[in-house]
Amino acid sequence: MSSEFLVRIPVERIAVLIGPKGSTKKKIEEYTQTRLIIDSHSGDVIIVIDEEELEDPISLWKARDMVKAIGRGFSPQKAYQINNPSYGFDLLQLRDFVGTSTNALREVRSRLIGKNGRTRNIIEQTSGSFISVFGNTVGIISEQRTLKIVREGIVKLITGSKHSTVYKFLEERIRELKSDQDRLWVGEQEEEEDLVDITDLDELERLIFDDEDVQKE
Repeated sequence: MSSEFLVRIPVERIAVLIGPKGSTKKKIEEYTQTRLIIDSHSGDVIIVIDEEELEDPISLWKARDMVKAIGRGFSPQKAYQINNPSYGFDLLQLRDFVGTSTNALREVRSRLIGKNGRTRNIIEQTSGSFISVFGNTVGIISEQRTLKIVREGIVKLITGSKHSTVYKFLEERIRELKSDQDRLWVGEQEEEEDLVDITDLDELERLIFDDEDVQKE
């Protein structure tokens, strides 16, 4: 049994999605176990997946997001990152925040990109993410753990926060996230070392089962 999912991208991005001699299209298909049917005239991309041969249940959504990312201005190399389980993709519609005014959309795009791309570069370097401002959308490719933070920072910029305020917000939130993860890692290492030091098997068994009971509560 096969399933299909339709994605529509700008016609001018079709050539990028296909790639030289179809290389980009083939790589997405290989990564996600899908088949892409591309209409170069309309921009319609049909993603076909064989459910019986599927190994990864989220392959369809990975293929969808890779196609969308390329359609919204990302290079194929950056879009391939979405195949990594630790990475995610998000797409913001600028009209949802500033309406349909041409001037407002132009102004907010300028705020997000900055002079010579400075604002976008700072956000990318601070968060380790990739940002694409394309047409009236903003695409984000980032590690899952930082995706929500980057999105929040971009929304702050869109809605009028000062650049310096947003830079500080991103720096602090990313630092807090890394600090929390470092503490978690150290805690896990110390717990493993404590268990290694125990030579009495009865005591080791008691500690393990007591810990499981606490987690259930």
